[in-house]
Amino acid sequence: MRDDVRVPDYLARITVQDVPDEAVRAGMADALGATGDDHPEPLPPTGTTVAFEVPGEAPDLATALDAAHRHAAEVLDGFVWEVEVDPR
Repeated sequence: MRDDVRVPDYLARITVQDVPDEAVRAGMADALGATGDDHPEPLPPTGTTVAFEVPGEAPDLATALDAAHRHAAEVLDGFVWEVEVDPR
């Protein structure tokens, strides 16, 4: 790719159900490369659903969605998750 060609940014929102505790949440955030999530406070003792914000780059929205799905599948094996992607 040429240096002067900019690839559009996207923000994936990866929502994971039944995140059991803070240690798992922190590990998921690190492995996903998340810049934040929708639970700034500690998780309740019973766990909860957490939506992570994961930035990325792709040439178009379809490629971004595919990349975000593949990334989530690699990291979140054994968890129930869904992905939404918004261009930035």
